Amino acid sequence: MKDTHRCTLQAYATIRLCNSMNFEIVINDSYSVFANLFSVVLFTALLLFILLFITRMIWRKFRTYERLKYEFVTIIAHKFRTPLTQMKWVAETILEKEQDPFKIENLKNLNQSNQNLISLTGTLIELTDSAHTSLAAYNLEKINVCDMTNKVLDSLKNDFHEKNLFFGIQCSDANIFAKADRTRLEFVIQTLLENSIHYTPTGRNVDIEVSKSHRKAIIKVIDHGIGVDPADIPKIFSKFFRAQNAQEMDTEGFGVGLYLAQSIMKRHKGKIDVSSAGLGQGSTFTITLPLVK
Repeated sequence: MKDTHRCTLQAYATIRLCNSMNFEIVINDSYSVFANLFSVVLFTALLLFILLFITRMIWRKFRTYERLKYEFVTIIAHKFRTPLTQMKWVAETILEKEQDPFKIENLKNLNQSNQNLISLTGTLIELTDSAHTSLAAYNLEKINVCDMTNKVLDSLKNDFHEKNLFFGIQCSDANIFAKADRTRLEFVIQTLLENSIHYTPTGRNVDIEVSKSHRKAIIKVIDHGIGVDPADIPKIFSKFFRAQNAQEMDTEGFGVGLYLAQSIMKRHKGKIDVSSAGLGQGSTFTITLPLVK
């Protein structure tokens, strides 16, 4: 007696098992099944192609828009910087010759406001450049690090004196050279020194040290100011971040200075580190960048 069993593979085939040894496969509508499957695959591929095409078009439009925005902001900022700088020179020239105390005071206020606008314009340019590193040109040249630091410090002497802060600079070697973009490295040093002025109470010290170690040029700005909470150290170079104690002492900051400074140093294959014993214990900001002979 033959033992016959039938089982059906749904949508594909009927299989008969005869004498427990011989197999017979009967295909049910296989052509229509594979035709439908091919249609699904073709439709999916077409849909993916359309989505990729649309995505690419949107991305190209976005890149074009970003480039136009970058160029517009950069051009406007540079257009502002030139007349502002000229106004600063004129105000300083008049100030040197003026004898009237009332006019001298007004000219000083005018000059300071003008300087604030110049600094704001520079920040705007650098902030735009940091978001478009592929578009921002860096003009690297051999620079004497000690001379540059002294130059920036000289430009801020009046700010230190006005707040009655004691400051000093120590260069371990007069011949410490690095390859850097002059304007941008000055911006970095100026940012750290200005922060030391803003966040150090009257009557305290700010020390600047320039040295070299392990083929690195090192600039340290050491203040005895409000310090940094250890919990804030990982965030201090983030865009728009301002610690609570910094906000209380200086309400006009944007929280972009340290972010920009760190971005610039990365383009120089360097970095900025910060250390602090805690709130009220002062802080040390350390710039490192590669030495050149």
